[in-house]
Amino acid sequence: MSASVGDRIRMHSNTTDVPDRTGTVVGVLGDDGPPYRVRFDSGEETIVTPGPDATFEAGSVGDKIGLAAEQAGDRAAEVAGEVAGAAKEQAEGAAGAAARVVSGLADDVAKRFER
Repeated sequence: MSASVGDRIRMHSNTTDVPDRTGTVVGVLGDDGPPYRVRFDSGEETIVTPGPDATFEAGSVGDKIGLAAEQAGDRAAEVAGEVAGAAKEQAEGAAGAAARVVSGLADDVAKRFER
């Protein structure tokens, strides 16, 4: 049993007093199948290795595109954060280097006035 991102999963209950759980596959963690990251309709997100009591329905193209866009946005935000951190480190390094140069020049000027 395999699914792709955007497919719907229904995990059938084993008792009559507990309702079925339904959700959307938001990530395929195996090479070509389980386990899956599932966002259930209740809002809970967890990793699932479905058993024989689970069924899949193909997700709509719109749902799949929406999930792909969401994941791309999350990854873009992650990369932007990494780039911002690297830029901050470089700016701090450049500011420190500039401060050392100015300090060295100030020392040279002060020594010339001491004569």
